[in-house]
Amino acid sequence: MAKNVLDLLMWHPKWDIKRCRISYIHRGAHRNLKTVQGSDIERLERGFLVLSNGASIPYHRVVKIVCDNSFIWKKQKKG
Repeated sequence: MAKNVLDLLMWHPKWDIKRCRISYIHRGAHRNLKTVQGSDIERLERGFLVLSNGASIPYHRVVKIVCDNSFIWKKQKKG
């Protein structure tokens, strides 16, 4: 689950979330996806991540996490 991976990236000393990119479903954006830098994350809440601009992104909309150009996590397609 995206929340567990983001928690690890945020708090584990081995990882630096600032070197990551998080892509999520954003209706109306090109291909309905938007990507933010890990450095834009202000905090992780129970049901969503909060960006420094005040936007809240529900975890179920996160589709992939890439750090240092390597896939860390990708949402499994249902079906």
